[in-house]
Amino acid sequence: MPRLPWPLRDAWWSRLVVRSQRGDREAFRDLYRALYGPVSRYVHRRVPSAADAEDLIGQVFFRLLESLDRIEPGRGSVLSYTLSMARNALVDHARSRAGMVPEEAAAVVPDSGTGPLERLMGEEDAARVRSELARLPAETRELLMLRFGDGLRFAEVAQVMGLSEASVRQRTSRAVRELRARWDAGPARGELANDG
Repeated sequence: MPRLPWPLRDAWWSRLVVRSQRGDREAFRDLYRALYGPVSRYVHRRVPSAADAEDLIGQVFFRLLESLDRIEPGRGSVLSYTLSMARNALVDHARSRAGMVPEEAAAVVPDSGTGPLERLMGEEDAARVRSELARLPAETRELLMLRFGDGLRFAEVAQVMGLSEASVRQRTSRAVRELRARWDAGPARGELANDG
């Protein structure tokens, strides 16, 4: 399917949900194919083990299938509903692993690799961005990752995190201002900022 603007995409996914609720298996296959990419990217960014990530993705789609008749497409985006399930699966996964803090599971910032951040900024600056993000509270990091890493709209971030859209807008603006101020006040030549 070609890449659609979000209002058309959301309407299409909502129609697929309604058709799936009526027993249309092909519609659910299409819904799965459409949501797999965003869910996979969301989980893989937050889980270092590829095997664990694939297991979690499978759990998300199993939960989606189980809860299909409870989805009300008019009450929010199908994507944010599904990513909420992925978020819950990550938290459950963290609870089952020693040394992982459930509140931190959904707020993990990828720490290495040649991703878009490195290509855009260079490795030193990308490391500094990660360092600055790590200093933020877990909920703020998660909000920024959903908004900028996963590309969700404010309303979708609000739905995933269980916040109001106004709160998400305000917190995002405050976090971006804080990060910008730290960046501007930080050391030159890509050195990491001190916590002092």
